Amino acid sequence: MTTQHGRKTAGLPASPRVLVGAALVVLSVWFVLINTRTVRIHFWVFWAQAPMWLVLVVTFLAGAAASWLFQRRRRQDRPHG
Repeated sequence: MTTQHGRKTAGLPASPRVLVGAALVVLSVWFVLINTRTVRIHFWVFWAQAPMWLVLVVTFLAGAAASWLFQRRRRQDRPHG
């Protein structure tokens, strides 16, 4: 069995990369759901209070966005051909 990019998949329903990503998403959601208290956050010059789940979701989304941006840049920097 091959993917659209010509890689062999050995008959697995999903690649190890997809499985690890799915596991990380599940663990992240679980972690967010058990951390529901309100926390105080220091932004160098001011303080804010927010539910911990919101802080975690924003942090996870920022990390995902940074990963996506760096991955895009890495693909653009590769020589073609």
